[in-house]
Amino acid sequence: MAQERDPQTSLAPGRRLEPVHLHGVEDTSVHLTLPTARGAELVQLGWAEPHQYADFDTEFMIYGPRNEQELEQVLSVIEESLAFASDEEDLRH
Repeated sequence: MAQERDPQTSLAPGRRLEPVHLHGVEDTSVHLTLPTARGAELVQLGWAEPHQYADFDTEFMIYGPRNEQELEQVLSVIEESLAFASDEEDLRH
């Protein structure tokens, strides 16, 4: 997946495909792109918030996991983001 299929699927629209990135050791939050409705659902569930510097309503910040169960959930959302960026319906949950 070398090029973005749509600017709304990248955190660096027009420059490179970047559907997700992890912040450093001290801040383990994850910024990623998701379909707007899915991101809004995660916000309602308390797992995410809209990205502070979003260009589109598809950009969200997912809170860092505190334990292994939450890590599994965050990894699942990352998989959703990668599927959204590549438009691979079969990878979406």
